[in-house]
Amino acid sequence: MTVNAKPSLETDPELAEIVSDALDVVSNPTDLIVTVLVLLAALTIAVLVTRKIKLKLGHQRPALLILVEYLCMPLIMLLSLGATSLIGGSFDNPLIGLAGTLLFLFVIIRVIGAVVELLFRPTMLLRVMLRLATVVSWLAVVFAVFKDRSALIAKLYSAKLSFGGINLSSEGVVRGLVVGVVIAIIALWGDKTITNLLRRSRTLQPNFVLALSRIFSVAVWITATAVIFSISGINLTALAAFSGALGIGLGLGLQRLAASYISGLIVLFEQSVRVGDNIATNNIVGRVTRMTVRYTMIRTRDGEEAIVPNDSLTSNVIVNQSWSDRNLRLVCGVLVKGDVDLDLARTLFVEAMTAQSRVLQQPPPHMYITGVNDKGIQLDGHFWINDPENGQHNVISDTYDAVLAAFRKNAVHLVAQ
Repeated sequence: MTVNAKPSLETDPELAEIVSDALDVVSNPTDLIVTVLVLLAALTIAVLVTRKIKLKLGHQRPALLILVEYLCMPLIMLLSLGATSLIGGSFDNPLIGLAGTLLFLFVIIRVIGAVVELLFRPTMLLRVMLRLATVVSWLAVVFAVFKDRSALIAKLYSAKLSFGGINLSSEGVVRGLVVGVVIAIIALWGDKTITNLLRRSRTLQPNFVLALSRIFSVAVWITATAVIFSISGINLTALAAFSGALGIGLGLGLQRLAASYISGLIVLFEQSVRVGDNIATNNIVGRVTRMTVRYTMIRTRDGEEAIVPNDSLTSNVIVNQSWSDRNLRLVCGVLVKGDVDLDLARTLFVEAMTAQSRVLQQPPPHMYITGVNDKGIQLDGHFWINDPENGQHNVISDTYDAVLAAFRKNAVHLVAQ
């Protein structure tokens, strides 16, 4: 669907004759009214039939529905005009013939648009833009047909605009818009395809998949943008100078954002932080639930989601509790009276920790005396878990319940705080 190959009256004498005869019909009010009525009747029939077909299809056959939405109306209008010619015998209205020729060109353009949509399945916005682009492309063809017959159309068609060393023409803008939509659809499809291929890889780490997908995405869209500008007739050299000045201004204002993106790529390639790791940074402690190029999301122990810019991960100290393995040490402590049987207390404490289903047996739980004062003796139990994403306070609470129950049963007295 391009607007490069346009019909020209200078290179197509037959088309020039059709246009000339059609303009003669316009000068005759009676023939003009008849022509308008015939075209309105064909349009009405096409709208009604298309609507009925779409209602019958529903959403059961999306591919067939796309073809109907693209081609049904222009094809029915063509058939209606053809039937008019047959009913009228030799229907010698050149304006009807010109309308049929332009409708045929519209059908060709819509066929290309339908093929693009069926192949690449664009998003809703791009789908609407693609269908609009087929209309714009057809209008460009119509203007090309009549530009030699209308000074106003010729002036609009050859209009040019220049600013900042960048030269634009109305023809180039239309070409860029029409072809640009198709290129954008293909670029989006290529971006998604590359991302899906990387995600299905069994050899690449998730961090590498995310980083590579972002790099390929940027490369695809930069290439697509350059192609669109080139097709539009924009001088990339002049644009580069303009973009350089703009880039300096944006760089000064958005340097923190740029630093986050660059830091994100560094973190993803180094794998210093991975999804699922338990980390502590800037007084935020929790599990990494999501990573993007710009930020890392951490779910804290309180169930809150903290969004941390990636540049803070490269400029600050990070405690990664899951770097070598997923084991996480937890501590729970009690203060007992100074005259208790420490061997019994140690045994009961260790048994209470060992009895918890989530507590690892290797390394085994231990109890340590971490303080002695005039109030009593501080006992701290250390144990390990390997599923911190299932919660930490809950296993600590269960351990406290078991320790307190065992101490009460064996008369190991705690110090009232």
